[in-house]
Amino acid sequence: METYDFVVLGRGLMGSACARWVAESGATVALIGPDEPADRASHAGPFASHHDAARITRRVSHDPVWSDLSAASIERYRDIEQRSGLPFFHPVGGMMAGRYSPGMSGFTKGLEKSAETWGAERMTAEDVRHRYGFALPDDAVVSYEPNDAGWIDPRAMREAQEILAVRAGATVIRQTVTALQDGTVTLADGTQLSAGQVVVATGGYARTDGLLPARPAMRVYARTVAFAEVAGPIPQMPTLIWVPEDVEDDLYLLPPVKYPDGRWLIKIGGEIDSPRLETNTQMTEWFQSAGGTEAGARLVQHLRDVVPDVEWSATHAEACAVSFTATGYPYIARMSDRMTILTGGNGAGAKCADELGRLGSVVARGGDAPGFEAVFDDR
Repeated sequence: METYDFVVLGRGLMGSACARWVAESGATVALIGPDEPADRASHAGPFASHHDAARITRRVSHDPVWSDLSAASIERYRDIEQRSGLPFFHPVGGMMAGRYSPGMSGFTKGLEKSAETWGAERMTAEDVRHRYGFALPDDAVVSYEPNDAGWIDPRAMREAQEILAVRAGATVIRQTVTALQDGTVTLADGTQLSAGQVVVATGGYARTDGLLPARPAMRVYARTVAFAEVAGPIPQMPTLIWVPEDVEDDLYLLPPVKYPDGRWLIKIGGEIDSPRLETNTQMTEWFQSAGGTEAGARLVQHLRDVVPDVEWSATHAEACAVSFTATGYPYIARMSDRMTILTGGNGAGAKCADELGRLGSVVARGGDAPGFEAVFDDR
């Protein structure tokens, strides 16, 4: 049986970052997980939400903990890009908008405080419409980060982390895991590996796949995202997070991004509620689908409302998933002497994945990450 100091389960954004930090500390590490599926409709799983071309990154947040996690990661983006040779950060600017309407005041107060902390520009809805064409509610409170915010390519960032991990000595194993017992990991082909410490960084699957000895208290949501193909000139705009006047959804918008198939797509997402995913079968069926028809149509209408001057030729929806923990923060904690959990992006994990991976490596090596304790369901 091959033995490693550490085995990291999950080749996603947190797992690949954790493997890099562990490998660069001088330990032996295996990073385990399959490649991105070639055909989502026929793939039997597992899937990952980072299989996409763009995610928002920013420091401003209504919650200072998430601001600090993001700021720590953003400071290291350029170093990771330079050392790996893979660019992934596009600092086009980031905008957040809140309102002092019922139910929104807490969010907006936190947003304003964070904007002041990070020196973000304050703008009015009129300013935003004139400068970027966004049609926001007249009473919107808007913050704008011009330099250290924008979007990241999550596929490229994950690959950059893996390149550096391998360069530092990590082994990549492109398989799924079928069993986990203490420090013994069983792969799909029957091979078993032994590790002094296993780090489980499998996103929502940490709840649905039954590998862990206890089930993390997480809500794994089936989310829909919509895309619009830009038909006219490519508009220059920052990323945007806002809540519409009907407060039906908590929305985010990516500017036009050139996807691998050559199309320039604007992406919009955000739902206050959606179906829950509790099993691997449900996860597979959802990711094989094209998302929710009704949710996709609603998102397209929100897009039409907020960027009324942008021309597009076609729209489509896709399936995504997001995991929210019971604490509202990631779970980065020891489950036993030989197992660490690293999961729970809470819809904000992509941009700060490097810092989450670093904290995961700290805990896996015997240190602490105060404030990120894990909660589990009773069995």
